[in-house]
Formats: sequence, structure tokens, C-alpha cells
Amino acid sequence: MRPLLPILLSTAAPLLAQVLAQPGATPEPYVEVDCQKLERRIGKEPAYVAEPRYALFVLDLAGRNRTWAVTDKSTRDAPFHDVLYLDLDADGDLTGPGERFVGQRDPNKAPAGLEMSFRIPELPLPGTALVHRSFLLSTSPKKDRSGFWFRMQWNGRHEVSGGYGATGIDTTAWATSAAKAPVLRPCPLGPLRFGTWGDDVIELRAGTAVKINVIAGNPGSGPDTLCVVDEHFLDLERDELLVTVLAVNARGQEVRETTRIREHC
Repeated sequence: MRPLLPILLSTAAPLLAQVLAQPGATPEPYVEVDCQKLERRIGKEPAYVAEPRYALFVLDLAGRNRTWAVTDKSTRDAPFHDVLYLDLDADGDLTGPGERFVGQRDPNKAPAGLEMSFRIPELPLPGTALVHRSFLLSTSPKKDRSGFWFRMQWNGRHEVSGGYGATGIDTTAWATSAAKAPVLRPCPLGPLRFGTWGDDVIELRAGTAVKINVIAGNPGSGPDTLCVVDEHFLDLERDELLVTVLAVNARGQEVRETTRIREHC
């Protein structure tokens, strides 16, 4: 049996992680949004020192929120983007008070990809009951990786990080203009999509066992925008997570094998 290239991983049905009934969750329903169709326009921007980098976050359940994040440099020759403008009130104006943040540099955290980072303890979302916590943004990736990386606690409960690609380990390349900005939706609810973690090419051969590291999260728009839930989000004893591998046998017939995921990485 020879595998299709690329290997396709999918759930037998969309992984619907609706946890709205949990205590403390907001009653607002989750709405799936086509992030590719979202308008990318900022009403008012500050005067930048260097070439800025743009990303758009959708941080609510209904898909109406638009939180712009734009990084800049404190000096044109700074080694990293060390200034962050974050549209906390989601009004499209990045010049408001309290919306400019200065990153902290710690060379000791370079191996973890956190040499330059921003930390915002709380992100109360206007017009909702949501309060996201422990928002972290790094603009200094690990060695041999590229892009910016974030992590947060969705409504103070579930860790989400990203963005990641469908394969590989790189994170999101923020754009040089608002019009081309990637859209990130770090919501752990709704249908989650799969990705594979690691740089190695996956080869499945009959009669052999292959370990595949799988990540799951909410897709955004643009390359490497998958916002991934952590390993504690799903209870693999309680939640049934199925992976179906599609392949073509020697006679050219499509075959499939479904496996239940039972281990965290």
C-alpha cells in the first residue's frame, strides 16, 4: 500500500468542542466565520519608527470582534520588533491611551524563542463577558524558525497558542500591511482542525508503526494561522478523537484506516 501524498489526517466528523455548558462559560453562542473574507482596515494608526508588522485577532465567540495588533521598533536598527500597538477596545484606533506596549528583552530566554516578548495580564473584551488572561507575544522566534508566536488563556480557562501551520513548526509571519494581515482566531470552541507537528516527512508503510504528533485548533486566514489548544483541553478518556488516514493500495483503490487517539504528547 502506498500513501497519498500528502498524508491526509481528518476526523470522521468535525471535532465539535462545544463547552458552553461548563460553569462560568459565557452564554453567547459560537459562530463560525470565514476569516478570509474579513475586511482588513485600520481606522487610525500611530506614526511608526520602522516597518510595522500587522495581524488581526478575532477574540470573541460571535466573530464580530476585530482586535488589531501591530508591532514596531523603538529604533530603526533595533534587532527585534520591541513595540506593540494593541487595539484593546477594538475600535480601529491604535492611538488610544494604554494601547502601546514596550517589550521586555531577556537573552536567557532565547532558546525558548522568548528573547523579546510582551506580556499583558488581562484582555477584557468589549461588549462581552469574556476576559482573556496571560496574553504573551514573542517577536523573536527560536533558532531555525520564523514568524511571531502568541499564547493566551481563553476566558481565563483554556490555553491557546499559535499560530501554526498544517505541517512543520514555524509560526505566523505577520504582514507588512493591514490589507495583507493574517487573521488569527484563538477560540477553543467550534469545529477544530488538525495539523501535524514536526519537520520530518511522514511516510506510512504497510507493516510498520509510525508515530505522528497531531495538533488541533481553530484555523484563521493565511499561512501558519492555526490557533492550537493545549494537551489538557481534551480528555482522551472521555472525548473520542478519531483520525482517519486515506491511502491508495497497489491496485489504485482508495483505502482508509481510522484510529482513536489515546495519548497526549
